[in-house]
Amino acid sequence: MAYIEIKARKYIDAALAQQIIDKGTIVGVLTTGKISTPAKKLFDEAHIAWAENIPEKRFMNVDGLEVL
Repeated sequence: MAYIEIKARKYIDAALAQQIIDKGTIVGVLTTGKISTPAKKLFDEAHIAWAENIPEKRFMNVDGLEVL
């Protein structure tokens, strides 16, 4: 089964990117922080979509409803 990894951390470096890739089931990575250039390259080579600097409020509940 394919998954999207969501990280609420300030920085994804190449080491963390490789750990995510090694899971073998991740098809996308979203983070509230930044992704290093080497990490982006690793994700691209592994055909994993990525997005950085996603505001935390995009993941918070508002009146019991998820906001995405």
